[in-house]
Amino acid sequence: MTHTDYDLAILGGSLGSRLAAKTVAQQGARVALIAPTWLENDVSWHLYQGLYGLDIDRYPWPNVRDWVKHQCEHSRLSPTALRSHNIDVILEPASFTQSGSLTLAHRSLKASRYLLTDGYGWSSPPQSGLYCHQLLNLETLPQRITVIGYGASALEWAYGLSRLANVTLIVLALLPAEDEDIQRLVQAQFRSLDITVVLAKTEADIAVLQSEQDELTVTVPHPFNWQTAGLEKLGIAAPILVTSQLQTSCRQIYGTGGSLGGENRPELTQQETKTALANALWGRRQEMRYEQAFYGINLLSPIARWGLTEHQARNCYGEAIQIFQAACLPSIATHPAQTNFCKLITLGNRIVGAHFMGQGASVFVAALGARPTMTILHQRMGAVAPQTLGDAINQAIDQWKGGRWREGQWRRDWAENWFNFRRSC
Repeated sequence: MTHTDYDLAILGGSLGSRLAAKTVAQQGARVALIAPTWLENDVSWHLYQGLYGLDIDRYPWPNVRDWVKHQCEHSRLSPTALRSHNIDVILEPASFTQSGSLTLAHRSLKASRYLLTDGYGWSSPPQSGLYCHQLLNLETLPQRITVIGYGASALEWAYGLSRLANVTLIVLALLPAEDEDIQRLVQAQFRSLDITVVLAKTEADIAVLQSEQDELTVTVPHPFNWQTAGLEKLGIAAPILVTSQLQTSCRQIYGTGGSLGGENRPELTQQETKTALANALWGRRQEMRYEQAFYGINLLSPIARWGLTEHQARNCYGEAIQIFQAACLPSIATHPAQTNFCKLITLGNRIVGAHFMGQGASVFVAALGARPTMTILHQRMGAVAPQTLGDAINQAIDQWKGGRWREGQWRRDWAENWFNFRRSC
């Protein structure tokens, strides 16, 4: 029998990978967390949180920098804190061998199972400008910044930096994975925020557009880089292909996060990680059900999504689906472009997609659960303050309630038939 050093080795460094390591260790497993870009992940996470969440009037750029440094120095998930939970934290790169073990600078290790997730590595420095975490090295921010990146993370950084500078965003597409109504609302908000959006046709075009900029360019990289991990020796390439149980072509290795090719969202990675750990550690056969996945995007009006978009729902169910949506302006807003928006996509009583925009969106979408229905949502909502996201959700529910008794609907037809029959007796 082959000797193994660990029950699980996690190749990552993001907040989610650290929480996963801590959870597994508390369950009694022996865990190694391999995170060669720990500091870069810490700075990037806290710097974005500062740009997005802090009051810029009270916390100008020098104060943001001080706040980020303090957060990094006092992290509750520091290497020291995780080591106190018997987690072997390794802050150097590792490379797979053909036998399935990992080689480090001065030793090798073998685990029963491996988990590939976000935050493992950063690619080589950009041709010009800085990576997002390198902004912390600047004493002052320039008045104009160009943000280059992929997916929702690039939009989040563009919005965060727009609070301190004039921003141009260069991307391949503006939230292509989201519902079309959400895309239109985000476009309108970015115009209102004076964020210039430049859509490139290919990744090569992004490099050309970047070289034409005469201002600071900030690159938001992919949250993974497996070039030095030796995965090619095991026949694994990025984007990583996995089964519905999140298992790669090498049965000991599981994959989660942005390297699977989808949208890079911490909440989504957390749901994938939960499934992968159940299968890797306990031999279960749980499947990742993306039609029930949820996540949020932090912009001027926060976005949250559960399940399918309208386009995906129509492809799956055709004309059987119904759409209920409502919007209202918030009573208290820091910017005139802020809005509250709700879109519920239903199949009968079952909700197959929910798209929210406004304060508290992530809370509402997380509360939907695995199998939401309009009846359950109606029971849970109750009374809410006017001109809030909850108000918009209740308006959509009212549309659904009225639609059940609209002319031509089966409930109304059944009732009329019953009354006709009783009158004829």
